[in-house]
Amino acid sequence: MHPAFSVIAFTVSSGAGFGLFMLLVMAHVFGFVTMDRGTIIAGVILGMFLVTAGLLASTTHLANPKNAWRAFFRFRTSWLSREGVFAVLFFPFALLYLLGVYLSDTGSIGFFTKLMGLFGVMLSFATLFSQGMIYGCLKTIKQWNTPLTPTNYILLAFATGALLFNLLLAF
Repeated sequence: MHPAFSVIAFTVSSGAGFGLFMLLVMAHVFGFVTMDRGTIIAGVILGMFLVTAGLLASTTHLANPKNAWRAFFRFRTSWLSREGVFAVLFFPFALLYLLGVYLSDTGSIGFFTKLMGLFGVMLSFATLFSQGMIYGCLKTIKQWNTPLTPTNYILLAFATGALLFNLLLAF
């Protein structure tokens, strides 16, 4: 099996971005780690950049990229459609969380900002699960056609996100 480079770039980049965003927001909202505002803003921007780069890479392996918009209208039956919808819905919540952190003059953030961050976390998780199910539903590859595939996908996103989160905290 020889996957296209765009599929590998999409998987690694978007997984790392979503993983970083989820870990950073949960650590900030629940107070697990004390971070300054600049670190949070840099982490959220890095996560959103990685997600954007991954999603753009995913469009390069489509047979006809100009028809990619049609994938959004099969939400009830297609994991690819669910992934696209959840990924697009992620960005407004991430931006509202980022804006709330930016506008907070003290170390604490308001309830609305926390809520937007947690909605972003839920949409990140839903997007990762949908991406994992795209691969998990492939009956042609027996090793992937298992319920463990989405779980593995989510755990790898957390692992790469944790690596980036630790690097961010180190700097």
